[in-house]
Amino acid sequence: MLVSVIIPVYNVEKYIEKCILSVINNNLQVEDYEIIVVDDESPDQSVSVIRNLMVSNNQIKLISQVNKGLGGARNTGVNKAKGDYVLFLDADDYLKKGALKKIVNFAIESKLDILEFGAIGVTENGDEVYRISKSTTNIMTGYEYLNLIQYMNSACNKLYATQFLKTNQLEFVERIFIEDFEFNTRAFYYARKVQGTENILGCFVQTANSITRNTNKEKNQKMILDIKNVIDLTIQFSKNIDKSKAINFTIIDERIGFLTTTLLYTLFKLNIKKNIRRQVIKGLQIKNLYPINTRVRDNKKNVFKFIANNEFIFNICCGLKQYLLNKNKR
Repeated sequence: MLVSVIIPVYNVEKYIEKCILSVINNNLQVEDYEIIVVDDESPDQSVSVIRNLMVSNNQIKLISQVNKGLGGARNTGVNKAKGDYVLFLDADDYLKKGALKKIVNFAIESKLDILEFGAIGVTENGDEVYRISKSTTNIMTGYEYLNLIQYMNSACNKLYATQFLKTNQLEFVERIFIEDFEFNTRAFYYARKVQGTENILGCFVQTANSITRNTNKEKNQKMILDIKNVIDLTIQFSKNIDKSKAINFTIIDERIGFLTTTLLYTLFKLNIKKNIRRQVIKGLQIKNLYPINTRVRDNKKNVFKFIANNEFIFNICCGLKQYLLNKNKR
């Protein structure tokens, strides 16, 4: 079997049929793929929709489990996967028609550990919001690849060799946001054969419930805590990497710098109170992460980093943003 498509399911009855059919209606032979749908204790009618599709599609396998979050559901899928490669597909997204076979063959021909492919962001009506498509001509180690190219931090625009994941015991941390970033920091470190292709496969739907657009106070507070947690996990991981290769520390430092900048931007974006901002910055200072001295290969984040590195100016900007928001509400 060539590929296992792993789809975590939670509260997605509106999207799950289109997601699954986008895999079925691609161009692989039935015996070449499986669709592992992991029901993460979904409270809606998602499972009923899935069971209806299973009647005429034997390649769909449904696994139900006690809720473990997105990362836990993906881990369950990998443990059951029989394909040479795994593809993670979120249930509110879908695949571009006719592209899956080409992507899978690309990875198999070069015996890659990880293959990154292109993706488009779309509205729920199908209108294109963004397009990301890059390629590399050479096969590289994971950190050589990250040093050369910045594609996407998502786990859903990649094929991962199943045996590569299992051999290196690569699993997602359960019940955290930005689990993809943390997972890929480890996965690319262990990867010996990585390549990027400009071929577009993923269609990522920009839903109102996305964490980047969510206004739920509890979820936003959890996002801040999870970014801090991922920073700590990345620092802990860095203590065990090969210290003879400078590139390893270059990539680790860059990723921690990206996370730190993202944390400060999240404080700004979510209008977090000054006393909490002070606590976060103080915690970063204790870890020698503030001011941020590492490069961030994102032009917008680099501009923000310049502002955020001066706590006085950063607080003025946060206060001004809050003032303007309050004024507009009057």
